[in-house]
Amino acid sequence: MKKVILAAFFLAGMAELFAYNPPYGGEDLYRLAHPELMSGAASAAGGPNFTIVPASITYNPALTAGVQRADIDFSGTVFYNFDKIKIEGESSDKTVGGGFQAGMIAPTKWSVISLTANALFADFYGMDLRKTLVFHAGLAKEVNERLSVGANAYTGLYMGSGSDFSAGVDFGALYKMSSFGIFTNPRFGISLLNIGKPADYETLGIDEKKDSSSYPSMLTPRVSFASTVFEVKKWTGSFSTDFAFPFFQNCIMDLGVGFEYNKFVRLSLGWQANVREISEGKADGVNSVSVGVSLKLGITSKKFSETNSDWEKSELTPSVATQTLYSGIQAVSFGARLDLGLKDTDAPEIILWNEE
Repeated sequence: MKKVILAAFFLAGMAELFAYNPPYGGEDLYRLAHPELMSGAASAAGGPNFTIVPASITYNPALTAGVQRADIDFSGTVFYNFDKIKIEGESSDKTVGGGFQAGMIAPTKWSVISLTANALFADFYGMDLRKTLVFHAGLAKEVNERLSVGANAYTGLYMGSGSDFSAGVDFGALYKMSSFGIFTNPRFGISLLNIGKPADYETLGIDEKKDSSSYPSMLTPRVSFASTVFEVKKWTGSFSTDFAFPFFQNCIMDLGVGFEYNKFVRLSLGWQANVREISEGKADGVNSVSVGVSLKLGITSKKFSETNSDWEKSELTPSVATQTLYSGIQAVSFGARLDLGLKDTDAPEIILWNEE
């Protein structure tokens, strides 16, 4: 029986290997619905500014391990097609689309629990994702002060010309390295994503002459390095670089650059190149630079918590980002993240004896 199961898995993998033809944006569903992920934080190392939101687990489940406060996050994106293509007999090329993302992070004594939901509605000739709704649930834990590990389970619904579902698991690790040279607080992230069943239904792939295949790919390794590179007075500058290899049939490179002033305002820039899309002769394989801005606002309320004075102070982080995507599709994304309470920065107090 085991041999039959292994043979079936091998045959399914080989079929996927030779049929690789996802739609534009099909390997990057989760970045499009969140402003901070869109502008550089879609990274296995947390992006240049080490931005951690619930949807960060879709790039590395270990990223939330160091979160000390409960977190609630909402975001939405509008897609507007400025270059709508008229195709006789086709009605899928819409003018407007959108997406949303909602999630939460809940630290516990044993681990950090994360939940996120992502939905996209994109019926464009240049980004034929149709309708998707994907749920992730993750656990992350700090092994020590440098190493964190994590795992996700996910399932999704994909609707358009036909429908299908996806289900599987993700694994990841994050290692915080010692500073060296110009690199301050460097981080190395690695993850293995989409281990399971991908969705498979009719969409327009990057090679229009072939039938589209399942997506996101059933196995995607991702590696990342990020670090701060300068600190001048109240300014800091950082960068991140990621490489993803969807089912070893493509290479997607992400670069992020971030600037922060006084831990209050952040400017983030992101850029992506998709080798398979470029090899098909599509200039859209190199997207324009994304630009994002976020602010960190303190909230003080004595009524916020009647039992814990530390919860009187929380932080609200609104953010906005924009990017020109495929075939003249402009994306504008808005979001807000609420971090509840104060970070625990005090070392534990140990009492050896009590003098009375």
